[in-house]
Amino acid sequence: MWCLISQANSVVFEVRIEPKSIGQECLEKICNYLGISNESDYFGLKYENAKGEELWLNLRNPIDRQVSCHGHTGTPLRLALRVKFWVPPHLLLQENTRHQFYLHAKADLVEKRLLTNDWDGASRVIALIAQAESEDYNAVLPPSQIYMQLSSIASGCQTPKPEDFAQRIITEHKKLKGMKRSTAEYYLLKEISVFDCFGEEVFTKTVGNIYLGVGPHGITVYGKSTPEKQAISFTNIVSASSHRRTFKLEYFSCENKETVMEVKLDSCHNASSLYRAITEKHAFYSCETVRSAVTAQFIRDLKGTIVSIFNEGSTLGKKYVFDIRRTCREVYDNARRAIYQEHQARLALQTEKAGMSECDGENCKDSEKLNRILEAMTCKICMDNRLDCVFLPCAHVVSCTTCASRIDRCPLCRGEITQIQKLYMPSW
Repeated sequence: MWCLISQANSVVFEVRIEPKSIGQECLEKICNYLGISNESDYFGLKYENAKGEELWLNLRNPIDRQVSCHGHTGTPLRLALRVKFWVPPHLLLQENTRHQFYLHAKADLVEKRLLTNDWDGASRVIALIAQAESEDYNAVLPPSQIYMQLSSIASGCQTPKPEDFAQRIITEHKKLKGMKRSTAEYYLLKEISVFDCFGEEVFTKTVGNIYLGVGPHGITVYGKSTPEKQAISFTNIVSASSHRRTFKLEYFSCENKETVMEVKLDSCHNASSLYRAITEKHAFYSCETVRSAVTAQFIRDLKGTIVSIFNEGSTLGKKYVFDIRRTCREVYDNARRAIYQEHQARLALQTEKAGMSECDGENCKDSEKLNRILEAMTCKICMDNRLDCVFLPCAHVVSCTTCASRIDRCPLCRGEITQIQKLYMPSW
């Protein structure tokens, strides 16, 4: 069957999958098409149910059991590719992945899902988007439409809008002269990664005067009528569960007192989605690996429950609750290895084309030694430039200066980088 996939910039393309495919097979085809296959774990697929609710597709379950309208009737399946797990840009190893993150960040800013409470920060963000979209500032044809489209991203500011706000944006845009589009996209992601609501999945359809945001660090409880908010970190959560429309959370408050919060949502789907979001984000951001208790959790429909009474091992009617496969660290390490292996495969192909594969004896050994030396002297992040800097205080030498400027912690020991010292290596 055919699937119509919409990106964050409203560009739609199509992929063909088997009628009984699971969601992961569809996502892999999409990521291969976009050139982000090594970092597909950051993304997910969304669909609309019969009630018009936008839900995450469970990638481990068959698509036709989740989406009622599918290709058997001749109507293509409509899915939306979205960033599910947000990470700082220095953890993204592929430029295509950073571009997809940029598209989603821009869409969230335009639709006010991401807001800043600082007018100066807002001017920098708008200038970076203008640089990424139209490059250097042109006084004859200024990108006024972009300025106007994004002027509301600072609606969370407590102070009035400055009268010279437009001029501040232009000043910031002029400072970016000569910056490449890909670099502007990177620095935009770096700018928004410090926003309070960065990476939050928001649940607003609650019964009461609150709404919840589930992000990389935990849960934030917002008051709909007041600016006050309560942050609950993952480390303080004791247990979470959902039953029908009710979501229940047990946690330790700031006073180290065990507290119970019950929230009623407007549908069973939203309650289970909230439970799923908390469990998956906790596993992704806070755990070393995804526990089997998460990956093995499943439910059955009525028919499957009846069959399981007689055959417990039956897979009939079995639906997995969570589809998370890797944690943040595992995704980064897996992508780094995959990119390294691809780089090695390209080197081997180049070597073969140059005829070096035909060497034997001492010449072959010398060639292998030379390849190992060249490999050891190559940046372990971009796998392209030479090593030319050392991280202090850990003293590890693993990257070039360009890649070093994009990270805050050493990829080897995870220690904080306080200084980057330039190295002058012998000439090749």
